Amino acid sequence: MGLSRDSVGIKSVDCGLEIKKRKEDDKVIALAGNPNVGKSTVFNQLTGMNQHTG
Repeated sequence: MGLSRDSVGIKSVDCGLEIKKRKEDDKVIALAGNPNVGKSTVFNQLTGMNQHTG
């Protein structure tokens, strides 16, 4: 399949998701990366949760 201009452009991630902060000084953190590199493990360790994503 490979990477194309359309698959890596900003349009590929702009699905209308809107993050709203509760307070002005709240931080927003994104975990992004290749499959099977430990993003969920990092999230679960930081939050103390056991979330499954897909």
